[in-house]
Amino acid sequence: MQEPKFNPPYGGAINHVTDPAEHHGYLHMVAWAVEIGSHAEYIKDRCAKAKAAGAPLDTLYERSGPCGAGTGEWVRFSDIDTTGHDAARGFVRIEQYVGELVRYQHAVAQYRKWRRTAPPLKTFTVTITAPITTTVRALDEEDARRTAMAGWAPSPDGTATARLTGSPGSWVAKFNGTPSVKEVRR
Repeated sequence: MQEPKFNPPYGGAINHVTDPAEHHGYLHMVAWAVEIGSHAEYIKDRCAKAKAAGAPLDTLYERSGPCGAGTGEWVRFSDIDTTGHDAARGFVRIEQYVGELVRYQHAVAQYRKWRRTAPPLKTFTVTITAPITTTVRALDEEDARRTAMAGWAPSPDGTATARLTGSPGSWVAKFNGTPSVKEVRR
């Protein structure tokens, strides 16, 4: 089972608050705040305040009074008139975001349950045959092959070990964009 990914319809990584312990179930508030560009720490603070005040779960935001102070009056998603085209379009996006949050939270719960019940990881040694190309400075092609192969130490069983020399970071292994170490579950 793959670890679930959060795929919201808008917002960036700096905005998202997907942990129920941080948003306290105020999914509409998270969606609204991401829509207007609020940062995650601000969103967490607003959700905690809404929880402490006992605001309804479909709360979008708290009305502001003089000097930006909160009034304790919470604007709910269900109270918004979406008969206008622009308002309706904006609130469809909020519903989509909330739907993705719900989907993601369910997927994370399933994944965590699976991780608790999954068999332990096993260690496998696999042989990979791959062409390796390198560039070396040499007198001729035969000398280039000898120079390139100097780091390889063949074993009696037919395997070989490479001694990679050079400065740290000078050797990079890429296998079709796939990490060279993977978890395998059976």
